[in-house]
Amino acid sequence: MKKVFLLLFLASCSPSNLEELRYEGEAEIRKCTADLRTIETKEDVQRSVKKLRNHFNRIADLVVLGEEKGLFKKGLESEETETFLHGDELFAELARVYEIPGARAIVESAQEEAARKLTKIKRP
Repeated sequence: MKKVFLLLFLASCSPSNLEELRYEGEAEIRKCTADLRTIETKEDVQRSVKKLRNHFNRIADLVVLGEEKGLFKKGLESEETETFLHGDELFAELARVYEIPGARAIVESAQEEAARKLTKIKRP
């Protein structure tokens, strides 16, 4: 019973249009970037791996949801520039963390589930 309630709750909280999806995606990217900025050592990565995994999975879930609802069919619009800027910041932080000895493998393990979700997207 609890699982059914949780699924209904999550479904009701999911974004219903491209604007809401973009807002939630940007927020999750900013949170992930902020968490990555706190990482300086391999031990920091190990302590943060669960949070990072949650961020990566949430971002992947939003992409999958957008694809399922057909929200990305219009193509990219100029108003998405801000999303790209947040994405660039996330990319820069990931690149920085990857340079920490031993951190890359840990971060990539946190990304595995999200990557599997994204590879399952069916595109025309």
